[in-house]
Amino acid sequence: MNRGSLKAIDIQFYTLFFSLASIIISLILTYNQKLIKENKKTLLSDKASYNLSLFNRVLILSIALIFLYVNYKDYKTSNNNKQKKKSTLQIDASLLTIIAASISLYVVYNSKPEAITNIQNPIV
Repeated sequence: MNRGSLKAIDIQFYTLFFSLASIIISLILTYNQKLIKENKKTLLSDKASYNLSLFNRVLILSIALIFLYVNYKDYKTSNNNKQKKKSTLQIDASLLTIIAASISLYVVYNSKPEAITNIQNPIV
């Protein structure tokens, strides 16, 4: 295994911790939405929920960009056509994820804090 591949795996490994953080944030936001629907005391105010949701969307977009970077590096270091084809598919998947994450961020960014409970939380 060459040094570049090892570095790419390290980047993916650390990025997965951010993915776990995003899932935990999504769980908190979803539970908060459940409390709202049940007319119970919530964990977060509307503004805090909006800010946390916005942060989570930025985090998800960042994760997708990092995976695109890793996939591109993998493509550049590929030696054979079969591996390059697989890497190209991974790059395509990363681009689609970035598009979805960008749309999701746009929706939250253009929402009012009090309307954020109607927007679902993405899970990576």
